Amino acid sequence: MEEFKHLDRDIQGSAKRWKKFVESECPEKEKLPQEWKSKTSLQRLCMMRTLRPDRMTYAVRDFVEEKLGSEYVMGRSLDFAASFEESSAATPMFFILSPGVDPLKDVEKHGNAIA
Repeated sequence: MEEFKHLDRDIQGSAKRWKKFVESECPEKEKLPQEWKSKTSLQRLCMMRTLRPDRMTYAVRDFVEEKLGSEYVMGRSLDFAASFEESSAATPMFFILSPGVDPLKDVEKHGNAIA
């Protein structure tokens, strides 16, 4: 692709700058070295995919927030008390767990409130 022409040469020629970028804790928040900092958000995302695929979740989140708005990346909170009221022995509650989600505090809080 023409937009990334000579990237390999630039990385070799400015190894220290690129190493600093690549080894950064949050490279998706850093500016790309030299003229690469003027790339579009999508081009920057492509470069992040190549250089730091482990940070893609964060980079995509930032991309979506920039292009669509923060409402598309903000988590939604569940009203546990309302969900509990809708449940019964015949209508149990199920928790689908994913990284960063832990309903234990809500369960304990509600259990202590009704005890």
